[in-house]
Amino acid sequence: MRTHRRTAVLLLGWALTVSSAGAYYHFIHYTSKTAPYVPVPAKFDLAALPNKTLTIFVSATGPEQLPPNDSYSSILTQVRQATRAWDGVATSDLRVAFGGVYADGTAQNTPSVEVIFDSELPPGLLAFTSPMQASNVVTRSDGSFFPITQSVIHLNSDMTKRPGPSYTDAFYMTMVHEMGHSLGLQHTFTSSVMSTAVTRAISAVRPLDADDIAAVSLLYPRNLASRTGTITGTVTAGGQGVHMASVMAVRPGGSAVSALTNPDGTYRIDGIPPGSYFICVQPLPPTADIRSPKDPDGNDVDPDGPFDGTFYPGTSDMTKATTIAVRAGAATDGIDFSVHPRSSVPVYDVSTYSYFGQAQNAVHPAYVNLTGGSATIAAAGVGLGSNGNATPGLGASVIGSAMIPPGGLRGYGTTPTYLALDLKFALGASSGPQHFVFSLGSDLYVLPSALKLVSSDPPSIGSVDTDGNGNVVVTGSNFASDSQVYFDGLPAATSVADSSHATAIPPPGMNGQTAVVAVFNSDGQNSMFLGPAPAPTYTYPTGASAPAAPKVTFSPNTLPAGARALIDITGANMSFANGLTSVGFGSSDVLVRRVWVLSPTHALVNVQVAPNARLGPFSASVLSGFQVFSQPAAFQITAADPNMPVVEPTLINAIWLPSGVFPGSIVSLFGLNLAAPNQGGATTTLTINDQPVKILYASPTQINLVVPASLKPGPAILRLNNGTAQAYPVAVSIDPVPPAITSVQDLSNSKLDANNPAQPGDVLNLLVNALADPGSAIAPGRVHVKVGTRDTTAGSVTPATASAYTVQFKLDVSVPTGAQVPLTISIDGKTSLPVYIPIAPLP
Repeated sequence: MRTHRRTAVLLLGWALTVSSAGAYYHFIHYTSKTAPYVPVPAKFDLAALPNKTLTIFVSATGPEQLPPNDSYSSILTQVRQATRAWDGVATSDLRVAFGGVYADGTAQNTPSVEVIFDSELPPGLLAFTSPMQASNVVTRSDGSFFPITQSVIHLNSDMTKRPGPSYTDAFYMTMVHEMGHSLGLQHTFTSSVMSTAVTRAISAVRPLDADDIAAVSLLYPRNLASRTGTITGTVTAGGQGVHMASVMAVRPGGSAVSALTNPDGTYRIDGIPPGSYFICVQPLPPTADIRSPKDPDGNDVDPDGPFDGTFYPGTSDMTKATTIAVRAGAATDGIDFSVHPRSSVPVYDVSTYSYFGQAQNAVHPAYVNLTGGSATIAAAGVGLGSNGNATPGLGASVIGSAMIPPGGLRGYGTTPTYLALDLKFALGASSGPQHFVFSLGSDLYVLPSALKLVSSDPPSIGSVDTDGNGNVVVTGSNFASDSQVYFDGLPAATSVADSSHATAIPPPGMNGQTAVVAVFNSDGQNSMFLGPAPAPTYTYPTGASAPAAPKVTFSPNTLPAGARALIDITGANMSFANGLTSVGFGSSDVLVRRVWVLSPTHALVNVQVAPNARLGPFSASVLSGFQVFSQPAAFQITAADPNMPVVEPTLINAIWLPSGVFPGSIVSLFGLNLAAPNQGGATTTLTINDQPVKILYASPTQINLVVPASLKPGPAILRLNNGTAQAYPVAVSIDPVPPAITSVQDLSNSKLDANNPAQPGDVLNLLVNALADPGSAIAPGRVHVKVGTRDTTAGSVTPATASAYTVQFKLDVSVPTGAQVPLTISIDGKTSLPVYIPIAPLP
């Protein structure tokens, strides 16, 4: 066992003494021993993270054993993919980045997450995570919390064991799950990624479900409340509150969102997408593996005992349950439950399976093609049956489009006993998740997303070949228009010709590397459902001579603490590719802000060094596809220079933020020591791509400037001299010129004005320049018109002149009214400056 592993265990032991659990499946401390209970979670302090970004590193000491066709580089790609899943949550203010490879024992001052390979995982665990939190409470504008200072994810060093190999869904989902723990999330029971592997029901193409999104967004909130609704209530037994009861909002054909109750039985489920939901409550299963909350003295506040699961309004009969309407920005209160205690939980930990291919490969959760009209799936779990028979009195029903007919539930097998569940689908049945309800006497157990109804069979692969251009040609069946080819779990750019043929550009790989090939459809099904042995593979070409090792140079390779700078990267025997190339500097004190790939051998990266960074040498790494370069002591951090000008590499449009930074626009630049004090910026000079920049205003922390009109969209190098010192160059992103609205007219081609105002529901015509290249066909769905706060998709887009388009749209009936209502148009993220139109209320 490595020294790093022993250190991590010591830290884990400490972490367990201060970690806790609670509402919304976070690690919770209560501030009082009596009601009202205020849960204080553990989470990363965004103020301690550069650019609110948490970096995740992988130990350079890789696994001790790999299965055939697996590699350390494949593991790295899956870790990177998992970081992107959490980074993509729009309602979370936390950003998550892949930091590449780090050397065990690296000293650093910025909080981070480390992934290590452990030869002594506890029995029965696929992986585990130890979040380490401080004992002091921190209070910020969004509330109080206990700061997580570091998390360590432990993977099995023997990748021949589950959840390996790394190219499988199971490994990727395990990585996403463990990263959730590292961010501050505990287990949930909604079949989302934070559920255990027994009930988890997500896929690589959609790894996060509504409950995961709500949980991380509540820890790190960002505009969640305005988009989602809330349900509150109390769970009692004999008039006393029930602690840590699991309350779920379950949407037919959709997802489930949940929370745990406080010691007085109160609960609050935030982050529920609008819609109609069944509300149910059930006890934690004995296998919940949730750490109890702590009281103010540091003692566990344990959950109360089992009780009968119940639907609102207090029934175990599914047909008598009522739904609750959830609206964005609104709360529904008083959804209370009175439950009946019992001695044990009779049914829990249920998994469902469907079987595919000649080998009858088992797939969990079950997927069924509804076009067949009927199907049979299997279920396994505690309390379903014994000795080949279903438990007497056990019933099963479905929330969704499927139904289980009378007599459609039967046991088979001996130890363990499985259930066979017959399913039927009525005309008009729709695809989507189906939730199962198992009833036994007065108790019920709800399994969200127990079944995935789909409208086609899974894709299959018949052959993998190459064409004359180095592309991979995959033939098979049941490909969809949005199918994607994966190489060792890494999605590739894919073009689908028809349901049997697809062409993919393989990610950069090592000479002679063999990658497992799979096809994924957007409904979650993939070609590995059919379980061929061996799996189809693609072998990267080998040269006539032994391949040379990758080599990468970094310029500069030394930066002071507190610097923001551009690093120029050149590579040999590697192929850089957009979206597939990541750069890391072996320390959480160095954040890679952005990577621009200029060519297969040339890239630019903006980095940010923490002001309190540890000094000394650090490793540097580049991952491009499956190609890996890592070099110890390749990057150096030196002492900070308090007089050094520091340029923040994000320009801000000073007139209208959504329009971006485009040639000719007026923008603001921020930083430190940008101009000499009391000189009005007279000595400061700026260039962008070596073109002089007109400065409108300058102070030590802000400069307003005009972007040179001749610049082209893309990365550009900004250089600043404050008259005394030169700042490190940074790369800035120049956007295309946004659309420009030149006219707003009604259907009679009359311009809108005070005497001719629009009204809600009117159809209007916009004349727009720079919407797209002249003569381009534009799908109306790409164009959005925003009037006030209401966003509307264009009804039609037609050429008006050689350079302008007419965009027709209908005003929403709830559009705001007034004499000056702002109107903008956007396409593919480019947003125009606003024009203002009069809108009169309806009579």
